[in-house]
Amino acid sequence: MDVQIRFRGVDSSEDLIEHATRRLHQQLSRFGRDVASVVLRISDENGPRGGRDKRCQLSVTGPRIGSLHLSELHDDVRAGLDLALGRLGRTIGRGIARARELGARALERSET
Repeated sequence: MDVQIRFRGVDSSEDLIEHATRRLHQQLSRFGRDVASVVLRISDENGPRGGRDKRCQLSVTGPRIGSLHLSELHDDVRAGLDLALGRLGRTIGRGIARARELGARALERSET
């Protein structure tokens, strides 16, 4: 799995990069080859004004899931990242289950 992490308007500390990398692998390694690449973009939407303005955008590609994109907005980068990764894991799981179901239906049709 190829992982890229990009920052805009947010300090890219080693601790944050390590946390993001660890959480990405925890959430997505169970999908194996179904996740080929991940791009995580962390940005501060409105600068130093504060509030719910830290955006975590995830773009994922894979052979059975195609291309998925989702975004989470939160006042804390780590919390937003965790929420986004939780959503992404569920979304990928549903996509793979759907692909398996469609493959099983196609196999049943070809056997009859």
